[in-house]
Amino acid sequence: MDRESMQQLSLRLSRVLEDIGVSRYIRTRRRRTWLMIETLQRIREEFDDRKLTTYIFGSQTEGTTTLGMKSDRDYLVCNNDRPVILDWSEWGQGKRNLLVVKNEQSPPQHCWLQNVRPDLPLPVTEVNRCSDMVDSEGRVLMTNTFIELHEKIRQISASGEVFQHGPSRSWNEMEDFIVAYHCTSLPEECKFLFCRPRPGHWPRPDTLAMARQTGVFLVPQGYTEDPSRPVMCRSTTFHVPVENMYYPLYKREWRFSTSIMERLLVFDMNIIQHKVYVFLKMLRKSIIKQVVDDRFSTFHVKTAILFTIETYPPNIWSEDNLVQCVIYCLTTLLRWLKIRLCPHYTISGVNLFTGKLFKHEQYKLHSMITEIIYSNFQCLYTIEMDDLGRRMSSVNSSQIIGVDTRCTLYQVQIVELYIWWAASFKQVHIDLLINDKGDLYQSMIELFETLNVLKNNGTKIQQETASLLIPSVCGALASIKASRCIYQGQPVTHSILQLYQLSFDSDLLSSRLKFASMLYCSGQYEAAANCLTFCEGLMGTAVWQYCGCKGRQETPLTNEFRKKTVNTPFKDMLQKYTAFDVTFTRNDIHCVPKHLVYEMFRTAGDEEGQQRHPAHHYKWMDYIVIDCVPFLHYLQYLTHTQLNQHDRKLRALNNLYFYIFSSEGHGHIDTAWNMLGHCYELENELDLARVCYTESLQLYPRNNAANWHVARIMHQHLNG
Repeated sequence: MDRESMQQLSLRLSRVLEDIGVSRYIRTRRRRTWLMIETLQRIREEFDDRKLTTYIFGSQTEGTTTLGMKSDRDYLVCNNDRPVILDWSEWGQGKRNLLVVKNEQSPPQHCWLQNVRPDLPLPVTEVNRCSDMVDSEGRVLMTNTFIELHEKIRQISASGEVFQHGPSRSWNEMEDFIVAYHCTSLPEECKFLFCRPRPGHWPRPDTLAMARQTGVFLVPQGYTEDPSRPVMCRSTTFHVPVENMYYPLYKREWRFSTSIMERLLVFDMNIIQHKVYVFLKMLRKSIIKQVVDDRFSTFHVKTAILFTIETYPPNIWSEDNLVQCVIYCLTTLLRWLKIRLCPHYTISGVNLFTGKLFKHEQYKLHSMITEIIYSNFQCLYTIEMDDLGRRMSSVNSSQIIGVDTRCTLYQVQIVELYIWWAASFKQVHIDLLINDKGDLYQSMIELFETLNVLKNNGTKIQQETASLLIPSVCGALASIKASRCIYQGQPVTHSILQLYQLSFDSDLLSSRLKFASMLYCSGQYEAAANCLTFCEGLMGTAVWQYCGCKGRQETPLTNEFRKKTVNTPFKDMLQKYTAFDVTFTRNDIHCVPKHLVYEMFRTAGDEEGQQRHPAHHYKWMDYIVIDCVPFLHYLQYLTHTQLNQHDRKLRALNNLYFYIFSSEGHGHIDTAWNMLGHCYELENELDLARVCYTESLQLYPRNNAANWHVARIMHQHLNG
């Protein structure tokens, strides 16, 4: 291919990649979204005192994915309760340290972890956990079997299965979940990045400085290396039987992981390097995977581009040279396949082909990649992922039948990101409310102080996350304090009202409705009516009523909402166009109309309790959870009844009725039917009330408060 043809192909490929979302804009939005979700998770873990830190690695936080890749989510959960030390000088009193143990036979990047006493710098001599074992020298080692974890995962898993991919143990196929331990010191082999010779233009000095401070994770070994059988393929995709004589040590092996370093390096890529990396991933998944499955992995591709960026001069990375840059990366891979050695970018002495590819497969891969290069990338036109081939074959991809335009694809990706982002905020908000802490109020005060510190002194991501969580905490504090006042017959104080005021930015409606509910329950009917009228004015076709509870249907997004999402900051989407469902707990039970208290007791007996599996998904059933719109109409009905405003009362009743018949069963529709039934009870229309409760039960026969209401009405009827 001559230079001009290659430039034209490069520009076309670059444009097509932009069309499918491989752009600076989507990359920035994706990275920021998942880094904030990661920050939210850490705040929740700190509040729960879990002594864990969650990291989200891989293509989501890197921003190196497309819709067609259908990338999973990679979670690494670090157990901070058991720090790893390299030698006895690092031992810390009061902590259950894990000592790195290596010997002459230890493969590169691998070690064992020896249990160490917390009171004295001495090894543990007795086995205390199912996952511990004693080796031939009497050392108590931590194995990587995670027997206890497997049982917890089975309880979480809807199918009861544990999905395993390499070191990952998870409850579903779309999430990789790795438990790890952290070592703040860098082992000698992990200093490779900082001491080996290289041209020097990349990585940048400030990136290297940050990378030096990251330490390493110790993760379970996903496959085992047996030096005595160098030809054997030890793929993670193969089942390794426990009795296999060639795997005597795999249960005790741990591997150094430099995931934070690697993330910093990917963040340091410019947009052309980013496009090359994503295209190589598409090439691997669409073509190479068909021959060697996932044993030639994304990590091999990432390693190739990191070495290529380091080796080649920075001026090659231009849009009209995109295809040539791809060739440079493939050439790096060819060189490694020829010598059958793929080095690790950050750890010395590692061959990433070991335990992954047969020798004959390496020859086959070499031939395949060579053919791709010398055929002028004809395979590019056959890639079905994201309709890449069809887009490349057309002068104007927007005119291809059945192929989405750039505008449509960007909207789909941004909306998908927002849904994840909003769901994470809602989950943290709920977790704060339903926490089992003894003194929840005091815990909330401490969390409020922590969030204020982050808001003023944290990173930009931490500052934004904290500022968005603070209103939720204020709302929880206000509701707990107001409930106490109502219970004790005391007026709700001005300071509580100020907390409510601060909570109104948690989302569009839920905090305002909790405020209106408190006003109703404390007898402030005029104020409640005014607040509800204001809330009604906030509603519109662009508002999304979000319900994330397991066992309930999410409300579909309107076109107006989707259009708003693309060009509106997520913070504004949350506060202006998103209405979370409203949750009350026992801590604020006096701030909710008494009829709704039955919702807390929807589960009657062990038989219904067994339907709530896995249990943690259905914990919301022990609380009052209501969708915003029907709750708004219900509160209006109750309030206007108290104010003797007959017409406005009937209008609210009709609005609730029409909402139920137009919602198509989305959200907490059973609770909406139960509220409508109560309205008819107050209208002395007991037959209509019974119909409402029956409709509710037809939708959800079990774990439904309507069972109590039917029994209650029958009791009233039988007793005249």
